[in-house]
Parts: sequence; C-alpha cells; structure tokens
Amino acid sequence: MSFPARPDTSEVLPPRPQDPAQVGPYRIVGRLGSGGMGIVYAGVDAAGQRSAVKLIHQTHASDREFRDRFRREVAMLRLVRGTCCVRILDADAEAEQPWLATEYIAGRTLDDHVARHGPLTGDDLFGLAAGLAEAVVAVHAAQVVHRDLKASNVMLSPQGPRLVDFGIARSLDGTSLTATGLVVGSPAWVSPEEYAGGPTGSAADVYGWALVVVYAATGRQPYGMARPEVLALRVMNEPVDTSMVPAALRPVIDAALAKAPGARPAMDEVLAAVAGAWRERHGEAGIVTWDPAADVTTRLNRVWSYQGQDMAQWPSQPPAPPRRSKFRRFSPVVATVAALGCTAGVLLNLPSDATAGPARPSATPTAPGVSAPASPSATPAAPRTAAELAAALDLALSVMPAAEFSFDGGFTQSAAGAKASGRLVSGDVPDYDDFEMTVDAEEEDPARYVITGGELYLDRPGAPAMDMSDKRPEDATWYALMVAGMAGPYTVQQVVHNSENFHQAGRTYIGNLPATKTNGPLRSLLASWLGTDVSGATSSSYLSYRLTIDERNRPTKFSLTWKVPLDGGGTYASEFTTSYRGWAEDGEISKPS
Repeated sequence: MSFPARPDTSEVLPPRPQDPAQVGPYRIVGRLGSGGMGIVYAGVDAAGQRSAVKLIHQTHASDREFRDRFRREVAMLRLVRGTCCVRILDADAEAEQPWLATEYIAGRTLDDHVARHGPLTGDDLFGLAAGLAEAVVAVHAAQVVHRDLKASNVMLSPQGPRLVDFGIARSLDGTSLTATGLVVGSPAWVSPEEYAGGPTGSAADVYGWALVVVYAATGRQPYGMARPEVLALRVMNEPVDTSMVPAALRPVIDAALAKAPGARPAMDEVLAAVAGAWRERHGEAGIVTWDPAADVTTRLNRVWSYQGQDMAQWPSQPPAPPRRSKFRRFSPVVATVAALGCTAGVLLNLPSDATAGPARPSATPTAPGVSAPASPSATPAAPRTAAELAAALDLALSVMPAAEFSFDGGFTQSAAGAKASGRLVSGDVPDYDDFEMTVDAEEEDPARYVITGGELYLDRPGAPAMDMSDKRPEDATWYALMVAGMAGPYTVQQVVHNSENFHQAGRTYIGNLPATKTNGPLRSLLASWLGTDVSGATSSSYLSYRLTIDERNRPTKFSLTWKVPLDGGGTYASEFTTSYRGWAEDGEISKPS
C-alpha cells in the first residue's frame, strides 16, 4: 500500500512500559493489537510455542454478565476441532482479568489479502473454498453456528485458510452469547432469514460460506456497498452474481445462496461437493470411498501456495525492561492476528494500536498472575474540565497547527471504511481544516486528495475544486469527507467543547455528546451517510470519544464512536481512530497548481 499504516510486512510491536510481563503461563514479548474488549499480546509459553494472548480490560472483567458470556464461550469453543479452525490453547475465565490464548496465525485476513493482491485463483481459490467448508463442518459438529462468516473472519496462513472470530456464535440448542432480538453480523454478510426475523440455524453458515467464496473469486463485495437498510433489501431480494466463479464450483455455490434456508444443501454436502470438484481438477475423480475432510487437508498440504510472505517478525529474545528516564517511540505498523473474542462485535484481527509518540503509563489494575513493571513518573498537570481542555486545545493548535496523521475507521454494518495518512493543518477557514492525504477506501483504488480553504481537490496538476457538501457514500471522493469529518482538529475541539459527560484519567479524556450537537464537517458527514440531517433520522444517536494529548496539550490519538440505538435493543457502533505526530509551527497546504 502507499502509506505506512498498512505495510507489506507485519511486525510485532514492542511491549509498552505498562504492559504485563506474564499472563498465565505465557511470557509477553510484544503487542499484536488492541480494541474495545482488551489487548492482544504476543505470548510464548515455556515450550516456546507462540500464541495470541487476549487480556480483557478491567472494566469488562468487573461486569458479571460479560464474564458469564466469556465463560460460556470458552467452554463452547473448546469443542471445535476443525483443522482449518483457529485452536484455543488455554484460558482463565476466573482470573481478575480474564484471558484467552489461541494459536498464533501468521498471515493476513482474506479481505486484506484480496485488497493487496487481487482475487484468488486456481488451487488457492479451491483450497479456500474447501478449507473453509471443512472448518464450518467442524463448527456444526460441535453443535455451534458461527453466524458471522465473512472475509475479515478468514485468515490465510502458510498451512491453509483458518476460520476465526466466534464472537457472535450460537449453540444449535439456542444458547446465545449475544442479546436476543438483534440482527447480528455485518449487513452484507447476513442471511436472508435473519433479516426476515426467522430462526437462524446452520443454513445461515452455508449461505455465509458461499458469500465468502464469491468474494474470494471476484474481489468484490457480493451485494456491493450501501447503507444497512439498502443492503438488507438486496440480501432479501437480489441474486448474487456468480458468473466469475469457476464452473466446477458454481453449482454448489448457487445452491448455497438460495434465499430459503431449506433449499440450501447441508454443510457436509457442500464439503463433499467442493472436495470432489477439487479432486476432478487434479484428475482424481472416480474414487467412491473417501473422506472429504481428510482429502481436503491432505491436498492443502500439497498444493496450498501461500508461503507466509506477510509473516510477522517476532522478537528474537525477551525485551529489555523499559527505562524509567524516558519514553520509547514506536513506528506505526499493522499486525494481523487471530485471537478469539467474547462479544457480539468483531473481537478478532483487531486494528493495530501502534500510536506514534510517547507511550503513556496506565492506571489499570493487574490481575493475579499478571505481573507488570513499575509506572514511569507522573506527567505535568493536565486540563481538568471540558472547558479547560477545549481552551487548551485551541491555544496549542494556534501555536503549532500542523501535524502528520494516520486514520482508520468506517461505518459499521457496511463496507464503507477507509485508511488514510498524510499532513493536516488546523484551518483558518471556519469549520474546515486543511489536508494533504492518501485515502485507501474499501473497494476503491488509493487516491490522493487536498482539502484547503474548504474545497476538495484531487491531488494532481490543474484539478478543479469540488464541493464537499454534495458528496455521497457512492462517490469515491466521499471518503475524503469521511477523513476530514472524523480526523480534523476542528472536530476534536468541537466534540470536546460540546461534551455532556466528561472524565479525565491523566492526559486521556473520555466523554460523549448527542449527535444533534455536532457541527461542521462531522455533521455534514453524518448527514451524507444518513441521507438527511441527524436531527430527523437518528435523533437519539450519540457520539463517544477518547482523546489523548501530549504535555503541550496537542492531540496524539483521537477515537470517535458513533452509536445508533436499535429498536429491539443494542446499538450500531461505527468507530474511527486518528493518530497525530510531529506537531509543528508551519506546514502550509496549497491547492494543486
């Protein structure tokens, strides 16, 4: 990719000063990622086996309902025995901070691989289809329905495809790990029967399997990109175009995509059909007595061509203890991992938490059996109220308005997401900041943009100015509005200024505000996504934020989550995160000449 937020080679980040040295039997050698539920560490046991160790945040560990879900999920996942399923190695649901260790999967998710290298072909495509079918058969044999089969929950490793993330799985006896009455999963990957409000059984996974294979063969989202309600209508009423799927696979995929769950084949029938087609491809048809699962795993060992070119580099020896006299600076990188989660959201393949800038001490309590080094010395006094913080930001950005940034986020239940990086300047034009950036959006080629004086330009000589106010999600240039609305310093200041709830922990601040109290590019972005102003469409929606500032009161990291309550309970949560570094006094951004 064209910017460092998505490097060609993954790395394991060094541990931070506040990270534990040990979690259960696992020595912590680095970080793999973090998210709302916890931090995923690179761990090594006494035998030298690598693992992804997820340590649950203390705030969730104190939630009895969360702990019960975690305990049930661990027990359920221990029953899954598929070769192409990620394996759980160990867990402790009773620890003060629960943790879960799974095998470490070196490689990338299917959607990331396709974005970088294009659709799968030949034995790689047949191997993906067959290996994923083997995994789903194993899940069903354990009396579990995965319910969230999609490209981001399938990883490509040197040993073959691996199915990950059982965060919204349901037992076939009806035991659910999520709240009832909700449509769970990502809209473009949800089965028609779930949208219709009917029971969701193993046939939903058959449907999801077919969608993943179509995506792998075409490199396109099966139902395209649109708002959740539009995707729901397409899923329920429109056929999936399978014309680019190899002819040998198309009959079973077309059958698996039937709108009526009763018309779909069982998953073991799918596995037998795909394994048979793969045998015929290699001229081995005609053998009657055979085990499809064993045949698939054997053939994967012979012909699977993914050789771990994206394998992460692990530390060769235990890291040295952090120095107390100064902080270490980390470069932004991405590590793709598999670590099983325990909630209705995506708890696997978490985005990297590699924040450029000094690492911060944490006040999070550690669990028994989790040892942590001493905290560095305290930082100078920080703003204590929302008003003080807003004023401090205004002063700091007037002195040093320019910075480099990286952005990652998107609207949940859709493919409308993007990564971006570049430079920004806190703008002189009211409501607008200036940007010079590369935007890499889902289903779009990376593009460079300039925003200055409130106008948008493609970053090429002679490009005309474009009005940002009329951009819509179906426009490729709309993603520049997404970045400007979520990452701009003006948005940071206005969100803080309009906070209704506010809490400080050192130089990190959390708060929330109704969506109706937003303005500027952020409000324009929400309105463009909804097709109408937030005051009419989702007046009960709100935004929560987490902002970290440095000793000079300049932002280093800003996470903004838009939450839309659902009628049946629960919320849609769309997350956007921006990291800032290298604040400077000047860095003028001009329109393309």
